[in-house]
Amino acid sequence: MERFLALSGPTRVACSAARRRVRAFSTMLMSGLVLTFGASAPVAFASANPDSGQMTPEQRQYEAAIDAIESGELQQFHRLKAQLRDYPLYPYLDYRDFTRNLAKKSHPSVTNFIQRYATMPFANSLRADYLTLLADRKDWKTLVAFQPDVPRGEQYQCQYYYAHSQAGNQALARSGAKSLYLSGQSVDDRCDPLFGFLSDQGLLTGDLILQRMLLTFEARNRSLMRYLQRQLPNNDRALGKQILALYDAPEQVADFSKRSKVTPFNQKLTRLTFERLARKDEEQAVRHYRRTVEGQHYDTRERQDIADYLIGQLMNDDEPALAGWRDRMLRQTDDDGLLERRFRLALVDGDWHALNQWITLLSDDAKQSLKWRYWQARIKLELGDSMSANQAFATMLDERNFYSVAAAQHLDKPIYIPSRTAVLKEAGLMPVNDVLARVNELIALDKVYAAKREWYYVLQRASGEQIALLAAYAHQNHWYHLAVQATIAGKMWDHLSLRFPLAHQWWFEFFSRERGVDKTTLMALSRQESAFFTRAVSHVGARGLMQLMPRTARETSRQLGFDYQGPASLSDPGVNIRLGSGYLKMMLDRFDSNRILAFAAYNAGPHRVTRWLGRSDGHMDAIAFIESIPFYETRHYVQNVLMFDIYYRQLLGEPVQFLRAHELAQRY
Repeated sequence: MERFLALSGPTRVACSAARRRVRAFSTMLMSGLVLTFGASAPVAFASANPDSGQMTPEQRQYEAAIDAIESGELQQFHRLKAQLRDYPLYPYLDYRDFTRNLAKKSHPSVTNFIQRYATMPFANSLRADYLTLLADRKDWKTLVAFQPDVPRGEQYQCQYYYAHSQAGNQALARSGAKSLYLSGQSVDDRCDPLFGFLSDQGLLTGDLILQRMLLTFEARNRSLMRYLQRQLPNNDRALGKQILALYDAPEQVADFSKRSKVTPFNQKLTRLTFERLARKDEEQAVRHYRRTVEGQHYDTRERQDIADYLIGQLMNDDEPALAGWRDRMLRQTDDDGLLERRFRLALVDGDWHALNQWITLLSDDAKQSLKWRYWQARIKLELGDSMSANQAFATMLDERNFYSVAAAQHLDKPIYIPSRTAVLKEAGLMPVNDVLARVNELIALDKVYAAKREWYYVLQRASGEQIALLAAYAHQNHWYHLAVQATIAGKMWDHLSLRFPLAHQWWFEFFSRERGVDKTTLMALSRQESAFFTRAVSHVGARGLMQLMPRTARETSRQLGFDYQGPASLSDPGVNIRLGSGYLKMMLDRFDSNRILAFAAYNAGPHRVTRWLGRSDGHMDAIAFIESIPFYETRHYVQNVLMFDIYYRQLLGEPVQFLRAHELAQRY
């Protein structure tokens, strides 16, 4: 069993004892950074707020100061601000005060303020705001003096280079303008003056516009391509029309390649057109391949690269002639990614002789990875050489890796995951005590996103040793999501107790019993989905610990007879685990308690899993099915959740189990 994190001595930060006490479970629970214990259900908690009795006097003053400046009561704000000079969140008040009339601030005063708070997340925001203010004023001389280096962000770079064009450094401005102009996507409107300068300098030539048209072709941005075509000088209009014609009718690619002069531009245009044809009509692309590559005299390397693109499009094509062309050309590639995709197709067919042929084509470096060592051993096993296979499996044991665990399963060996512990030492955190004090206060005030910004900002600047201490400190203070983020930043892969915290235990235990699903399984899935950040929202709108889509949550609530209160309620750990565990149980019931299929369905949808099972038609065992999942995200999702379940079992001292008997016995 993994030993829990060893902690030495209390770590003190610049907070009073009273401030520490306000980190009550209620606030932390809503922030998504705390674990809950108890034999009975947690009571309903409220986040800290100005009317809450949980707040310290300083916190009430801070919130009152924010209210005062937002309502324009400046005398009241300054009175409260003066009383909070020693409060950890004072810099935020100072920032609010300073930026209230930013337009009236001088360049030296802004620079001094940024230097004073260089370790604060708002320093970059202030710099960006002041850059924009100077650009709006057309104060180019001050902008150049204020911003000595190229800033990040397209808008700010355009302002920076244009300022240099007006301040006399035209060589730098020309270089920057050309690099920003050459984009396949539309550029920020604030770049218009810079591109106007480029035109005034006589550098917005037909050649430059044509180069950008190729970039827009590659980015599949026809509307911008059409706009650029209209900007071409008369002597380049014909070529511009040709580019558009090839985009609209890529089947002309071989004829264009044959009749056009061999130039780098025409080679690039031909290649982009052929790739478009490959996406549009694979059969025509195969038919036109030879004439296309011969017409522009591509060398051997370039011909294979062009073929590789078409191979990728043909990977799931079953038509014999096309599949035959694909496989012939694939035998000449050095693209391990394409060979891996072809290997997965052979897995679906259960053709171990073909698998052996494809794996031999992998690069030597790839073959040395644990994944491909496992599959080389599996091939030996399936082709009858069990002695060599078992010897190879034995060399893979006791690694923190899915394929190591799979090898142990084959050998019927106990699974052991190596792990390390961290010792929290007070002295090592002294340089970041001010940050920890601010994070304490921001979490207590339920300003979770501000706390996360502070945390990420300090992780970017911290050494590896400091990151390990920060992870341990966050874990000790029940900031479990922040602890996980620190382990990722520090690549602390062997620190299992920090990477896989025992968060929200009451809810997981309760709904484990309710659903008949192992607690470790629920925790593993939640750790994969959200790293225990209860307010997590994905780019597609999935929410909370178990990352439920609102539509899924609504339907699951209906089937469970639960009164669903809408998407916002999914930030509540109890609600999210109730519905997430309910949906996972539905997937387990649908797929006969097979966790592999249930996890894949949770991530990619049950209908896709059913389709994958129909495709393989019982040719595969469990490990082969996981490997054959065509979606990279889902494949690694299933592997991760199975591994995370093992980690949690080891941490909790439970018997470590990988795949269950019925999962191993099933043919997929």
